[in-house]
Amino acid sequence: MTVNSAMVILVSGLVCCSSAGAAGGHHAVDDAAILEAGQCKVDSWLTQARGGERLLHAGTGCRVGPVELGLSADYLRQGRDSETSYGWQAKWAREWLPGLSVGVTLGTGWQARARPRYQGATVAGLLTWEAQENFALHLNLGRDFGHRGADENRYGVAAEWTVRPGWTLMAERYRQEATHALRAGVRWAGSDAWSVDLSRAQRLRGPVHSSWTLGLNWQFDRP
Repeated sequence: MTVNSAMVILVSGLVCCSSAGAAGGHHAVDDAAILEAGQCKVDSWLTQARGGERLLHAGTGCRVGPVELGLSADYLRQGRDSETSYGWQAKWAREWLPGLSVGVTLGTGWQARARPRYQGATVAGLLTWEAQENFALHLNLGRDFGHRGADENRYGVAAEWTVRPGWTLMAERYRQEATHALRAGVRWAGSDAWSVDLSRAQRLRGPVHSSWTLGLNWQFDRP
């Protein structure tokens, strides 16, 4: 596993957190929505990549005033090699026009057992259009600012279709860390509080391998 491919997976895991029941989670394209006042979330996922990399992610976040703040940790392993990274994210979003919402995210990442530990930051603008009650489109435009490394543009579009109560199909086309990819997935919501995701990311070109991801999301009221 190259250093570049490892950092791609780590940074992707750090900056793609969102509320359960919407885009985000382990998906590359986020939605322009945040938790309701007084709500928190926990999300986790396991990614198995074609090149043998395995990524375990755990994250949590809460609504604080007008923004959603989150913390996350990622453990990446291939063979005998492993890396651990940490990050935080701030997300703001609001409805701009009926059915049209805008937002912005800011995330940073640190890597354990590395010098320097600080790896960089990501800023992204978000746009969500709810074309119908059960169908939404998302657009992200952003940039990764690598510490002591090259900066990279990131962008993506996604479609989210609730085909029946509790079942949502998702598809996205995106670019992250010099890699172009397609992802398709399904989400099952067992209740308003928790859901399970399964998706397949297919590399089109770039250093990151294709992968499968299984995720679990839980949303709850803050005590």
